[in-house]
Amino acid sequence: MGFSSGIVREMCGTRRGVLCVSLALLLLCACTAPVCGAGEEVIRSEPSLYATLSGTNEFLPGTDIRLDFVVENQGVDTAVLRQLELPVSPISPTTALGVVAGLDTTGTPLAVKSEPYLIGDIPAGVSRTYTAYAHVNADAPSGTCLLHVTVDYSYAAAEHMLPSGEWEYTYEERTARLEVPVRVKGVVKPEILSIKTDNLNAGQTGTVTVTLKNGGYGEGMSSAVELTGISGVFRLVDGGVYIGDFPPGAVRTVTFTASVHDAVSAGTFPEEVLVVSTNGHGEAERSVSERIGIPVGEGASFAIVSGPVAMVPGESETISVTYKNTGDAPAYDARARIVPVKPLSASVDTAILGDMAPGETKTADFRISLASGSLVMPYGLNSEIKYRDGTDTLILSDQIVLEVEGTAGNPVAAALTNPVLLIVIAGAVLLAGYYVVSGRRKKG
Repeated sequence: MGFSSGIVREMCGTRRGVLCVSLALLLLCACTAPVCGAGEEVIRSEPSLYATLSGTNEFLPGTDIRLDFVVENQGVDTAVLRQLELPVSPISPTTALGVVAGLDTTGTPLAVKSEPYLIGDIPAGVSRTYTAYAHVNADAPSGTCLLHVTVDYSYAAAEHMLPSGEWEYTYEERTARLEVPVRVKGVVKPEILSIKTDNLNAGQTGTVTVTLKNGGYGEGMSSAVELTGISGVFRLVDGGVYIGDFPPGAVRTVTFTASVHDAVSAGTFPEEVLVVSTNGHGEAERSVSERIGIPVGEGASFAIVSGPVAMVPGESETISVTYKNTGDAPAYDARARIVPVKPLSASVDTAILGDMAPGETKTADFRISLASGSLVMPYGLNSEIKYRDGTDTLILSDQIVLEVEGTAGNPVAAALTNPVLLIVIAGAVLLAGYYVVSGRRKKG
């Protein structure tokens, strides 16, 4: 600087004053150019915040997630870069003060479930953690989307040392939106289009046919559809059915075989359908479950709708019995049978009814006898029906009871048909005749 000042003074002594001043200014700038240039490159010192996500950045649709962000201050103090010998301020202009972090999911398939909160001061080279909670929409498409961690903070934009030695600051407020990419994984989402059951009745084995669509964005490679047994009503014979690749929008129909427990009443019971598929890494993935209701019927059921049968002890009769299918399923190739117990007996104890639709009646004829000397009282005649269901399984119905009334009948007819009584009467007639004949002889 001394050499430059001498030149300026020498030139200013000439008559070229104007040129002197201009050249002096140019020389002064030339000598100080390195410093001025450095100041322009790092004109101000302030915080520079960035956000990253700790842990996985891949999430499934329809899930609640936790997002652990790391907010880092990568600000650089320009005074340090210039190696200027300045008094050190207690508050660096690169420190982000009172940082409040929040999460903005606008334009993404995520919904924020937490509020912004204070994470504190972040000096240059330091990071703070911020945790947010969100929900990924169930119908979220697969792909990458940008979340924004919003940070509100202040910093010391200007500083001045007072004559007393104290620092005076001018603060500025800042709001930054820090981009963080996340990826929504494509998953298979089963959508139930229809449910059909066949022969799914208490104590029987039937089928459940489900038509479903992949309403998600997963490719569903090498997929299998599973029917769970959450209700405890069914025993699944084949709970999983392989369907191959199941791309988005594809429709498949699968049939499961299941047995229904004996003690189950007719009704609709909850079960769940899900899809197990293979992802691009060869790993098995289970889809979200879709709740369905599976109806269980009563099946074929029978009642005797004809009245009681009257029987006289010692007689045999052909009786007609009318059966009705009171259930909600047809009975195929039905055969009725009676099971008499003493004093009842049967010479013809079976009859063919044929197919019986729900509500249909059929009549069968049997030949039964009530033993002589039986008490005049009601008797029960057990009956059962053997039939085939919709799967051609042979089923034996519960026993139903036909009432048989023992009656005294016609006493005259009973006497005339009683051989013992006829012998007694014949003997009495002969004895009376003998006495009549003997009396006449004595008189003669």
